[in-house]
Amino acid sequence: MRNHHSVLGGVALALALTLSGCGDDDTDPETQKTPSETPSPTATSTPTPKTPEEKAAAQLEAYLDVRDDAFRAATIEFKRLNKVATGREFLNVQQNVSGIERSGSKVTGEYVHTLGEPRQRADDLILITDCEDRTEVKRTKEGKPVPEQKDPEGNPLRNPVPIEYELVLDKGRWLVTSSNVLWDEPC
Repeated sequence: MRNHHSVLGGVALALALTLSGCGDDDTDPETQKTPSETPSPTATSTPTPKTPEEKAAAQLEAYLDVRDDAFRAATIEFKRLNKVATGREFLNVQQNVSGIERSGSKVTGEYVHTLGEPRQRADDLILITDCEDRTEVKRTKEGKPVPEQKDPEGNPLRNPVPIEYELVLDKGRWLVTSSNVLWDEPC
């Protein structure tokens, strides 16, 4: 019976609103109607990630932005890094940036990241592989190219290279905790 009354109430409300809009109380012919304003278009934004996998992937993208910026600047903004990394990966970024800075070399160019599908291993652990392309990245010292990074066999590191990132859920936020170059995997 409740649904019946609420439907009748809704119909009555709609009828009242329709009828109130039909009357014209303005009897003065000199009065001009003002045009109604067209609503301005709302700005579209990137949808907020919803699943744990989407949240982890968004956090990995944020981490890679912070990491890439740190490499190019040869300095770390710890406030930014603290929001995206922890554990071994936090220390790894510091070590790499320190090496760039100590060597007097300079990193320029843009890294291109192509993320694979996130793989959830536990409620608080997700793995994501990034196919990192360094084609546009140049490392120089005193204007001269610095030799490429080597794989375990002493060969130049192939490009692009797959890097597997481990993300952990820490206090409701996904953080990159480690990375592993997949030497024998295709990109």
